[in-house]
Formats: sequence, structure tokens, C-alpha cells
Amino acid sequence: MKALIIDDEPGIRLALGHFMLGRGYEILEASSGSAGLALARTELPDIVFLDRKLPDMDGEALLHPLTSPEIGASVVIMTAYVELDEAVQAMKNGAEYYFPKPLDLEHISVILERLEEKLKLKNEIGHFRRLSELDGEDVIVGDSPHIIRIQRLVSLLAKNITTPVLILGESGCGKEMVAKSIHKQSDCKGPMVEINCASLSESLLESELFGHEKGAFTDAKKTKTGLFEVAQNGTVFLDEIAEMPLPIQAKLLKVLDSRTFRRVGGIADLKTNARFMAATNKDIAALVRNGLFREDLFYRLNVLPITVPPLRERGRDVIMLAEFFVKRLGESMGKVGMKISSEVLEQLQHFRWPGNVRELKNIIERMLILAPAGEILREHLPSEIRRGASSVKDWPDPADLRSLRQVEEEYIVHVLKMTGNNHSHAAVRLGISRSTLLARLKIMKSGGSNSDM
Repeated sequence: MKALIIDDEPGIRLALGHFMLGRGYEILEASSGSAGLALARTELPDIVFLDRKLPDMDGEALLHPLTSPEIGASVVIMTAYVELDEAVQAMKNGAEYYFPKPLDLEHISVILERLEEKLKLKNEIGHFRRLSELDGEDVIVGDSPHIIRIQRLVSLLAKNITTPVLILGESGCGKEMVAKSIHKQSDCKGPMVEINCASLSESLLESELFGHEKGAFTDAKKTKTGLFEVAQNGTVFLDEIAEMPLPIQAKLLKVLDSRTFRRVGGIADLKTNARFMAATNKDIAALVRNGLFREDLFYRLNVLPITVPPLRERGRDVIMLAEFFVKRLGESMGKVGMKISSEVLEQLQHFRWPGNVRELKNIIERMLILAPAGEILREHLPSEIRRGASSVKDWPDPADLRSLRQVEEEYIVHVLKMTGNNHSHAAVRLGISRSTLLARLKIMKSGGSNSDM
């Protein structure tokens, strides 16, 4: 779970952050109300510790946006001056708790236990609600923390139809389903049209997107309407956008900025109000650094990106997805009421799924074909899943392995960057003392080794 601490006192953020890290939370920090709200809108924390008096605003002014469906956080207000009337009003306005400074960690521990129980119940209710929705189309199946966060982002982006959407993730993890879910939940009345940027040559891709006029090139026997026109009042989904040629990237940027385009061979500017969504399984930021993807287009798309996690990081979502596919595919194959044994579910959950959700769906379809009726059993599993073979495939080649010292040093540098080179904060994140961190940095600088790390 994520906890956001909004307080202008560094000592409060450090102490509370260290305590929350010990409880397994991912910690976010902000020293002002505006910075805290911006962080909450992008990171969607589960719990927010909010100072009553902030440098730029009254903390209570943040209660409504923080507790709104768009963010949906549980808010705990901290204050140096407790007034009963203010505490009562804050609770009426959506705060879960209101407690005084200096911090009493035992008191906070009790509060967290209650909030965690409430969040657990909320997630369980959401789980059963999502289960009841699984008969619908284009649903995002799962209730892991990753997926709950994505569902909240989907709901948020669906209401902001002018904002481009960039969806990141490994091949087969469900990026297209996220795009369809955003389109479905939005007010877009037009269709969602899709194109795979890797499947067409540059000239064909340009013609498909922009359309062309009769006679624009040798085979242009008649005028062709492009996807930007077809998707009026709807959505254009550009899959594998990292494969889009640079000249077309430049033209796409113009469409995003001006909402106008020209057909190939045309002279008239046409308007489009289509929403743009894009997806890729590549490290698009690395492509930008290497000059293989336009930086200006990347920043235009990267407003509020959604990263879809690989299936191996989604825990019990594997079971929920497997049962969903058994039901959905079973009905289409005339095998209504098929079940999947607990032994099979356990093995599916512990498989590494290099092909992600797409691979799981294909395996379920295969087992449904092999299972005569009633229940899918262990003997219907592919041999590689019974052996757990993919766990071996995931190891890198020995020639590519780095030393433990290299990994440690890279991680220390990463944490220092993440904390703005604040040694105290970095030490807390690393779980070591500040003096140990400084000693380690000295050794790193000298190029020596340290057996204590």
C-alpha cells in the first residue's frame, strides 16, 4: 500500500515515513499542499497523513479532492493545536482521524490497524462487485493493488477525454483491454479504432491514419477516409507506437496539438475530435534518449501514463483470471459450468507467465479442449507448467550477471537520486544508518569493497 505524508516539517516526514516503511508501506512525501495534491493525483495513495497548517493553504482544503472518487484516499489530519469543533468538522468533511502533534507512534499504530481493516473490507467489497461485472465486455479482471490502482486511473482518464493516454507494459499483459475500458467508460459516442504501428510500412501506415486523396499515388484509385476521420467523437488506439516511423511521429504531434490533419495528397485541413491512446512494450524513454522516438511527442503522450504490471506480479489475480477465462471460453465452446481444480489453480498461480495474460488465456483454452467435461485437472496442464520450467528461463545468461557489489552500488545511486541526494532520507529508504551510508559512499568513491554491505 502507498502512504502520502503532506507536512512542511522534514522531521515529521522522516519519522513518520520511517515508521510506515517498517509496516511495509511505499512512502510518498510533500512539503506543501499543492505538491501533495499533485502527487496524490498521479500516485493515488491509500492513506494520506495531512498537516492541518501548510505553507500554501489550510490542509483541510485538500480533504474533498483527496477523498473524492478520483483519488479515494483515507485521510488522517495532524495538527499542533487540537480544537474539538475543528476536529468534528474535519471528520464531517471526510477525514478518518484527527490527532495532535508530537506524534505518538502507538496511537498511529492503532489508527493504521483500523484503517487497514477498513481498506481490506473496501477491497473485498470491490472484489465481489467486480466479480459480478465479469459477464460484461472489456472488463479489467483482478483485485491486486496494481489492478485496483489501474482501475482508478481508468476511471479518472475516462472523464478527461482530451488527455492523450500512454499505456506501458510487457507484451500480452492487457494494454489493449485497458484502452478499451477507458473508451467504454468515457462519454465518447464514436467508435474505438485500432492500428498496430509495427504491422505496416511507413506509406501504408500514413494512408491508414490520415487517409488519401484520389490520385495521391499510383494505386490511389479513389479517396480513402483515414482513421482520424473514422474515429470522430471516438478513440484512436495506436498499438506499438514505439515502432512508428519518425516522419509520421512528427505529423501525429501536429494532429495532437492542432486537432487538424491533411489526407495524403490533400490540400484542405480537416478537423478531428478523436481521443488518442497509445501503447508500447518498449522502454520508450530509452528510445527518446537514443533518438529513436521524438522527445516532444513522448512528453505530449506521457501526461498520466498507465503501467500494466506483468502477470507474475499480480498475485492471486492469476486465479481470478483463470476462472474468468474458464467461464467465458467454456460458454463459447459449449462447455458451460466447467470448473478448474484447486491443484491446477495453485500451479497456475506459481507459474512465471512470460507471455502474461495472453499466454494464460491460451493455456485455459487448450485445457478446455482437453478436458472432457466437468473439471480441469492436473493432467490437462501443459508439461512446462507442471514442471514450473519458466522459472529457469527467467534467469539471465551467466555472461550478463553482475556482481552483488555492482547491484548494491547501482541501487544506492538510484535511491539517492530518488531522495534528491538527501543522505538522511536515503538511509531510511535503504534501511541503514546515515553513517553507514556515508561510509559506503566513501568506499564507492575510492573504488574499494565493503564486506559489511
